Amino acid sequence: MSKTTTALFATCAGLALVIGAKAESAGAPHSALAATSRHPGVPSSAAGPANPGAPTGAAPSGAAPSSGGTSSPAPGSTAASPSGRFTGSVVDTRYGPVQVQADLTAGRLTGVTVLQQTTGGHSSQIDSYALPQLKSEALAAQSADIDVVSGATYTSDGYAQSLQAALDAAHG
Repeated sequence: MSKTTTALFATCAGLALVIGAKAESAGAPHSALAATSRHPGVPSSAAGPANPGAPTGAAPSGAAPSSGGTSSPAPGSTAASPSGRFTGSVVDTRYGPVQVQADLTAGRLTGVTVLQQTTGGHSSQIDSYALPQLKSEALAAQSADIDVVSGATYTSDGYAQSLQAALDAAHG
């Protein structure tokens, strides 16, 4: 009986430590992508995944991200506060291409639309829960510096890279 009590106590103590450590780190999210920046205030995602040696997929296609369907800046706004829809590059991942479009209003990220996503088999199921989480994180962070969704590393990396390309197009 005392071994059971000791094991239960040790498990509870360990769980309390994990929860405390997670709560402490909640203020500083860990990004899957390096935070080097080509533009001040907009982190770059071109550095690849946080797991060295993990496949990164092909580089975004095309030399420069396209900004399809961009609208002209709103009256009274400056080039530093773009508005419109900006299309990110297609990022080829191990499970297929990922591409997003960023909606900006006066420089603020107001929406992200997935134009291409991984398909087939388990990928569709993974994307069904990962993509809404990635969108929510991007809108909260107002950048592509977002956490990887557990179990959706390739989709998360592709999403962040394409979103960064769209943000670069908006600010470039």
